[in-house]
Amino acid sequence: MASLPPRPCCPGISLDVAKWIAQKQLCVAGADTWPVEVVPGDDPNRPFQCHPELIAKNGIYLHENMDLSELAKDGVYEFVYVFAPMRIKGATGSPGRPIAIV
Repeated sequence: MASLPPRPCCPGISLDVAKWIAQKQLCVAGADTWPVEVVPGDDPNRPFQCHPELIAKNGIYLHENMDLSELAKDGVYEFVYVFAPMRIKGATGSPGRPIAIV
């Protein structure tokens, strides 16, 4: 019997951190990774538990694959974050233009 390929791995936040973010009543959370949350999570039989905790239960948007390297290179660690999504009727997500106002 052939073995299964290794599960994809990615660093990110845990469910406990997602709950902490929700307690802080943030409107958006982001990361430079594709899922924002750790993969595999604490329970490999229940993947992506942070998504429903943040999006569905608390209305917190997730922004994935953020590239903040230019800001970090310039020593900018605090800024106003603005996101201008494309207006797509009926969509559950959208590409957009992230803007850092320094």
